[in-house]
Amino acid sequence: MKPVACLARVIFALVIAVLLTGCLFKKSPVTVRHFILSPITTNEPQLAVTEQLSVGIGVVKMPSYLLRDSLAVRNGANEIEYLENAQWGERLDHCFQRTVAANLSRLLPSDNVYTTDWARNQVLLRVFINVQQFEVDAKGHGTLVAHWRITAANSDKLLKNGTARLNRAGGSPKGNPGAIAATLSDLTLAFSRDVAQSISENAKAR
Repeated sequence: MKPVACLARVIFALVIAVLLTGCLFKKSPVTVRHFILSPITTNEPQLAVTEQLSVGIGVVKMPSYLLRDSLAVRNGANEIEYLENAQWGERLDHCFQRTVAANLSRLLPSDNVYTTDWARNQVLLRVFINVQQFEVDAKGHGTLVAHWRITAANSDKLLKNGTARLNRAGGSPKGNPGAIAATLSDLTLAFSRDVAQSISENAKAR
């Protein structure tokens, strides 16, 4: 066999070996799951409100570390882990705002709960929310810390305000990112109850 032909065969064999090695050790694509917060269930008891209240939910403020696509898990006082194979179906501040609005609509009850944009004189009260902490730790313990205030419809006159510090024990997120969404949904419902109660009390006072 001629040296040139032999060398060509050796090179060809090496190329095939490299290609096969790449195929064998190529990582399988990771399936990314997407989650949202769940609004209130239909069997949740409603508050005793004598009138249909129209409420506007303003833009929700959240720390930027919570606005990543991936779900966050707190691994200590100074460490946040992001689950790259588990992402939010929409930005968490938007999802929280929408879920609170849906919860208030059920709790008050009212068909007139709006988010962000509403026409002049369309609402009686406005609710503004500033979330400081909203996450689950590695053991499944969830925490929500949020400041809220209720103002008149067409002015910044403060009618009521408060700070919610809520905790929930949930399932471990290890291998089960759906547990994070479930725990945070429970916290959102508890927060919505507090706000709905304050709105109801303010309506009665008026």
